[in-house]
Amino acid sequence: MPRVPLSLRRPTIIVAAIGIVALALTWSIGRPALGAFIILGMAMGLLNIKLVQHSVAKVTAEAHPSKGQIAVSSASRLLVITAVALVIAFLVQPDGVGVFFGLAAFQAILVFSTTVPVVKGLRQRP
Repeated sequence: MPRVPLSLRRPTIIVAAIGIVALALTWSIGRPALGAFIILGMAMGLLNIKLVQHSVAKVTAEAHPSKGQIAVSSASRLLVITAVALVIAFLVQPDGVGVFFGLAAFQAILVFSTTVPVVKGLRQRP
């Protein structure tokens, strides 16, 4: 299997570009706050992935790595992100729902930017 890229450079660049486009589009329809919340959602997704990398590195550096520690860390992080997104969506209606669009867009960006290099690597193998 080809190595999965761990660098967040490409996803960060894509997030920035999509964020600018989202802000421009939402500004043009008179809803700039929606664009700002989409950017916030993508930033929250990016922060989550950085925290995942940190957590996995920390746990795997131990003498006896525990899957349970990673599971608890992931679950608590996702709970916090979901709670923050729900509070924003509830308090800043209707534009706050953009946080969920941003989180979903980031997940799509992350999947795309990690699977494309893997698929290319598989195609190059004899």
